Amino acid sequence: MVDYHLVQKVKSNKFNVDHLSQYNLYFLLGKQHFKFCVIDTKSSYCMLLEDYLIGSNDQPTEIVDTLKVLFESHHLLNAGFWHTIKLAFLNPKSVLVPNQLFDKDFLEDYLKLNCEISPEEEFYYYRHNSGNMINVFAANKHIVDWFETLYPNLNIHLLHYSSALIESVPRQNDTGQLKSMSLFLNIDSTEILVHENDKLLYCNQFAHSSASEFLNYVVATMDQLEIDPNFSKVQVWGNINNQSEYFKILYKYVRNVSFGKRPSVLNFSFEFDEIPEHKYFDLMGLFYCE
Repeated sequence: MVDYHLVQKVKSNKFNVDHLSQYNLYFLLGKQHFKFCVIDTKSSYCMLLEDYLIGSNDQPTEIVDTLKVLFESHHLLNAGFWHTIKLAFLNPKSVLVPNQLFDKDFLEDYLKLNCEISPEEEFYYYRHNSGNMINVFAANKHIVDWFETLYPNLNIHLLHYSSALIESVPRQNDTGQLKSMSLFLNIDSTEILVHENDKLLYCNQFAHSSASEFLNYVVATMDQLEIDPNFSKVQVWGNINNQSEYFKILYKYVRNVSFGKRPSVLNFSFEFDEIPEHKYFDLMGLFYCE
């Protein structure tokens, strides 16, 4: 069943449809969410952001069917003359591999150590030069083929959404010498990153169905990495606010917790004031991925 619902839409008064060739288009696709934003390459202004719920679809064909209907009714997304298009997948199928152990002929083998692989999935990688590591990930071939057919004259940059987080956080935060934790909450999962001296120590995604389960993963990670909840800095982004059960239970355990900000390199017109700054960091953070 084709089903989608607009959650958020913000459009800058600076947006000019005649300038699409200088705009970057960033997509973030998960099982339940489809988001995109438009960034001006010349001014670094965020021109447009839209967020859709697309149901809870486990079948890639259903996701594509939903996207087809959404795109057909949208006046911009079918345009084919963007400057750059990036498509990031929000799924649990990724693994970080050190440069010295990486061989592009063994992508599937790396992933099999970390998750189950479907015969319909293909394997990709993104090189994080600053961290000397490779993000190997899987994405459904049917979905990738549909996007590539839609934009035949553009080379779509495929990424895992965690790469946007890995690239963005060190540029955004003063990670300092103490270990710091960054939490990115989605509808039913959280990505946890831990840094020390700007070095990534830990990156993992956990699925959860309750605030208590969420807290258990945070606490277990802190214990494993010897992070002091009374002193270490914890920042949160994503699907959370200070009235949510997730924030309240986290604040009971972690004293130095705060909401993160938007990527500091981007500019925003007043229309974006209605969006909390800690939302859509993963989508906007694609700006940092080459």
